[in-house]
Amino acid sequence: MEQRIEIINNWNLKKVIGEIENGNMKIPRFQRGYVWERSKIVKLLNSIYAQYPIGSFFIWMANKQYKNFSREIDGLNLPTDPESNLYSFILDGQQRITSLYVALRGKNLNNTDYASICFNLEKAEFQIPRLKTEKHNIPAFKLFDTKEYGAVLKEYTLYDVENDTNYSEVWSECLQVFSDYPISIIKTLKMDLEEVVDIFERINQGGKRLSLFDLVHASTWAPSFDLRDKIKEFNSEENIKSFGGIENEVFTQALALNSFGDCRNQNQLKLNHELCEKHWKQTTESIKLSMDFVKGFGVRFVTFLPYNSFLPVLQLYFYHSGNKAVKKEHKPFIENWFWTATFSQHYSSSSLTKMKEDADWIKSLISGNLTENIFGVTLTLKELSRVSMQNNSVVKNGVLCLMALNNPKDFDNGQIVILDKSNISKSNGKENHHFFPYSLKESFNTDAKGINSLLNFALISARLNREISNKFPSDYLKAYAYENNNIGEDLDSHFISTEAFNYALADDYEKFRETRGQMILNAIYSKVRVGEYADNQSLEDKDIIEENIEFELSEESE
Repeated sequence: MEQRIEIINNWNLKKVIGEIENGNMKIPRFQRGYVWERSKIVKLLNSIYAQYPIGSFFIWMANKQYKNFSREIDGLNLPTDPESNLYSFILDGQQRITSLYVALRGKNLNNTDYASICFNLEKAEFQIPRLKTEKHNIPAFKLFDTKEYGAVLKEYTLYDVENDTNYSEVWSECLQVFSDYPISIIKTLKMDLEEVVDIFERINQGGKRLSLFDLVHASTWAPSFDLRDKIKEFNSEENIKSFGGIENEVFTQALALNSFGDCRNQNQLKLNHELCEKHWKQTTESIKLSMDFVKGFGVRFVTFLPYNSFLPVLQLYFYHSGNKAVKKEHKPFIENWFWTATFSQHYSSSSLTKMKEDADWIKSLISGNLTENIFGVTLTLKELSRVSMQNNSVVKNGVLCLMALNNPKDFDNGQIVILDKSNISKSNGKENHHFFPYSLKESFNTDAKGINSLLNFALISARLNREISNKFPSDYLKAYAYENNNIGEDLDSHFISTEAFNYALADDYEKFRETRGQMILNAIYSKVRVGEYADNQSLEDKDIIEENIEFELSEESE
């Protein structure tokens, strides 16, 4: 079998520093940024000085085909091209190598001055001096600077004679240790990107795993196009910031749909900078139009969106139609798709495959084929009551959208609650209010899980939430009913019926939750009465299958 790895044991620390400065050792773009603080670097330097092992460095040998995978660190001013035709990408040990380099070259990086790391001759250890008056602290970068090293050695040779010390010897031994310190290098030979990524994830299981976006970002990078920077610029726009910003995956999926008609992983990895540059402007404008469109479904803020997957699919409508708004004849079909996809938890499995199918349907709709794309909903009151406000949940977000569409009002004065970030005063901002207070849960014979039920939450202003604080519903509702003649109408905007209101006045938590839950369930089914549910049967007559459903968001890797 052909040899695929090589272990090199004749490198030393000075050799590694030289390879970095010659541009031969590079950091791949899918590596995380440099984050080590000075105190951690000091520990690493002291480990080397004590001649403790600091681990091997894993290197991927790649040809110039992967030139764009190189991520240069701003501020280090290292050569962009290696001396040879091969790139030595650091798969494991990037932070150790970069840490040693900035310390031993006295660099300033990310507003941190690593030249402040010193070797104290008296203590014979590396440290960050706390007192300016402390003596015998020599900047670590002078070790590998021939001129500076010699000046320190000369100075302390004279100092030793006058003061009967041996600091020059300590300084000389420190250089000897660092110059000769052995470094173990493991090189991969003739491996493609997919194999390298697998190796990287295996040796980094203790840290954060590579995401698909990390790989797409690396494969699409060019001097003229940086996907991460482009997304950051997009999300920095004030109106988008107020909406909450868009996740990276939305852009890679949208670009793949617009380029290939398919956003499964293999197609996202086929993206390159030419395709991204070609489609970027129209794709981002289409995403903005889809963001505006979903606001009509109650998505006042990005965290209300049931699935991020909705945006790449919806933007395809604007991308292919060229329209700035959804046509009247298309809107009912897309609306039915949105609500049934939400409450059937359509994208909870095989999401990327289903997105391709839905994208095909969108293109068919544009071409004039007005057919429904809907999904059966079997949500029950029992299942709805188990949805928690504390967890990520598609059903929770769908209900929040319905609440937003109902224009919730503060029930002390009938003022409409501002759900987005357009309010001027923070006191008018939206807060999630426990209708039955969390601190009194024992009084209502429930626990933390029960009191955090979605059915116990209302969207009210921060002002009203603070005013109510930890009061019993029977106390604060009676006071507001006396002041507000329209409290019934205002509570109705929160899906709280007269019957549920009466249970709240009696501090009957379970009956309140059950009654309110039925009203919300009716609202859900009023949105999904399409296709197989388009008949005139009552909710109770429907054949609703009860089954255990986890409402957590889940995205499988395809």
